[in-house]
Amino acid sequence: MRLALLAPLEYPLTQPYVGGLERHTVQLARGLAALGHELTLFARPGSEPLPGIQLVTDFTNYGKLLRHLRTADYDLLHNNTINFLPTLLSFRLPYPVVTTLHTPPYRRLLPGALSARVLGGASFVAISRHLARRWQRYTGPCTVIHNGIDPADWSFTSSAPACSALWYGRITPEKAPHLAILAARRAGYRIRLAGPVGDAAYHRDRLLPLLGQDAEYLGHLDQHALLPHMGNAAVGLFTSVWEEPFGLVIPELLACGTPVVGFASGAAPELVTDAVSRLVPVGDVLRLAEAIPQAAGLDRVACRTYAVDHFHVQKMIDAYHALYLRLTA
Repeated sequence: MRLALLAPLEYPLTQPYVGGLERHTVQLARGLAALGHELTLFARPGSEPLPGIQLVTDFTNYGKLLRHLRTADYDLLHNNTINFLPTLLSFRLPYPVVTTLHTPPYRRLLPGALSARVLGGASFVAISRHLARRWQRYTGPCTVIHNGIDPADWSFTSSAPACSALWYGRITPEKAPHLAILAARRAGYRIRLAGPVGDAAYHRDRLLPLLGQDAEYLGHLDQHALLPHMGNAAVGLFTSVWEEPFGLVIPELLACGTPVVGFASGAAPELVTDAVSRLVPVGDVLRLAEAIPQAAGLDRVACRTYAVDHFHVQKMIDAYHALYLRLTA
């Protein structure tokens, strides 16, 4: 099958990834190529080449790229962006379009979704059941395909230093790393934090004043540098205070054997069980602190097994492949 995969054009696909969307796109591309598909990946200039995949970085805006795709010879386009234009104009393309929904139904995205629903040409995938429910009034029923991880990328560690915690993600108010520091400190745990600064004012005014001997910010690390910190944490903290569409950090931590303790925001409750995590009401720092030592006592082998069984990247790839076959039959 000749497939086109449209990556977000806002950031290049290169380590360290800005966020889970970029990592998801690379995983999807590798998995589809491994199945033997002839894959063209459209991405922002500066993206890293991937073996066996034709990388096109000639386009810096969605309008020009979509004009190109109108005359291109593909069997299917997978739109993995969070821009409204590919869905708005999908009816003009001479082949099926699959759009993965990664965010809540923001107002700026609704014209594209409604156009695709009325005019046809697009099928929608939501990355969680929680997100599918939020989008259904605009897109109709969505196929749900959870994001996946490659267990080989996340090495297992059977034990970790006592009273140690890790938080990683974008440094933004909605991810609330400052609450992770407050909870870890209250529980008597040392915490390390890592991730790109998405909000400079928040980083300066809310996060930096909380750092100290028991709370260290490591910066924006690539996966190779991040891995030792993930496995050497007794718990991983997940403190999103918004309706998190998925939360890729959760299966990544579990794959390293690190139990997760965090807020029950968005899709988080559908991703875990009590055997591998402890979730508390959103924003409740006291209960989060109380849950940290409980989570630290969970079986690390069970965490790894759970992540592999439920979120293996091949499971995700196979689900997308089955959808492609249905749409191109």
